[in-house]
Amino acid sequence: MLYHVIITLLLLGILANVLNNLRLLRQMPRHGPFPHPLPLVSVLIPARDEERNIGRCLESLLRQDYPRLEILVLDDESSDRTAEIVAQLAAGHPQIRLLRGQPLPPGWHGKTHACHQLARAARGEWLLFTDADTIHAPDAVSSALRAALETQAGLVSLFPRAIMGTFWEKVALPMITVGPMCYLPLGLINRTRHPLLTLAIGPFLFFRRDFYWRIGGHEAVRQDIAEDVFLARLVKRYGGRLALMDGTHTVSVRFYRGLEETWRGFSKSSFPAFDYDLRPLLGLLSLNLAVFVAPLGFLAIGLWHGWMGPFWVGFPLLQLSIGLLIRRLLAQRFDHEWWTVLLHPLMVLFATLMSLNSVRWAWFGSGMAWKGRSYHFDEGHLVCRARG
Repeated sequence: MLYHVIITLLLLGILANVLNNLRLLRQMPRHGPFPHPLPLVSVLIPARDEERNIGRCLESLLRQDYPRLEILVLDDESSDRTAEIVAQLAAGHPQIRLLRGQPLPPGWHGKTHACHQLARAARGEWLLFTDADTIHAPDAVSSALRAALETQAGLVSLFPRAIMGTFWEKVALPMITVGPMCYLPLGLINRTRHPLLTLAIGPFLFFRRDFYWRIGGHEAVRQDIAEDVFLARLVKRYGGRLALMDGTHTVSVRFYRGLEETWRGFSKSSFPAFDYDLRPLLGLLSLNLAVFVAPLGFLAIGLWHGWMGPFWVGFPLLQLSIGLLIRRLLAQRFDHEWWTVLLHPLMVLFATLMSLNSVRWAWFGSGMAWKGRSYHFDEGHLVCRARG
């Protein structure tokens, strides 16, 4: 019974953390003054084989209510119509500039190299790094600037609304918000300078230009596949403030499409986000399985054998109820479909398999693969090779 008491207390602790995080997580501010004269904001988009997304992204940025804006898109050796689509839009909208990416040098991850080139070409006092698969509300840029000014943050990032089309996307993608909201105390993320208590979400990173270069920019994380996490740690390490906010009504992202892309996307970044350290990854996976999946196993065994006591039915039902309440609260806040709450144990199992596959890729496979490139470390140096 001690085991069940411990698991129940852990779940109640997670619930308390979720409730506090939901209380602390601020919406992006939609009202407030700007400095005069208005600063120029550079929106910077790395794009590699993004023909299905880049048009919608740019159209949403062209509808921004912030008047001083430049939009730079770097075509990172795309093999599709990405550059052509950007060039067509740039012909009618002078605030859009198309940059041709340089070949990837040794020791760099593709996205970090693209973002580094974009930052060097940007003219703005503020830099917004965003992804080609994002769709921005008309006040996205203005609310990001207000948030940075109000919080005096060196970096503003946000939880976007995840667009989920297929069944497996609806199983897996909620973990982008569920995991951090369950296990990270947002009050400490926003207030303390400890580099491990931090998080940033890659599709939306809003920096003050001078602070971005002071922490070393993307060059400082050139080998890090989970570059958003490591940029956030640099912000803390250099004494900056991080503002992590609710961007559900500000930015929408179609992270991945379908089972294969979802599997590859999370496998690419799961183990690198833990800095290739197996101990914290296995610890988190074990905790997740114990609190969110094991109660279902106890209940199934108890019902199968007709064991109706508290060990096999009572405690597991209580634990499952707390787990579903946690997921329901998060689904309501982040606009997940209500029925996906019931998929929570499946999400945890799927996340476990993808994380273990990420370890397999890093240690035993051909490396972390994404968009025609594969990355692995050789004597501490990141090596990239083209994939067929």
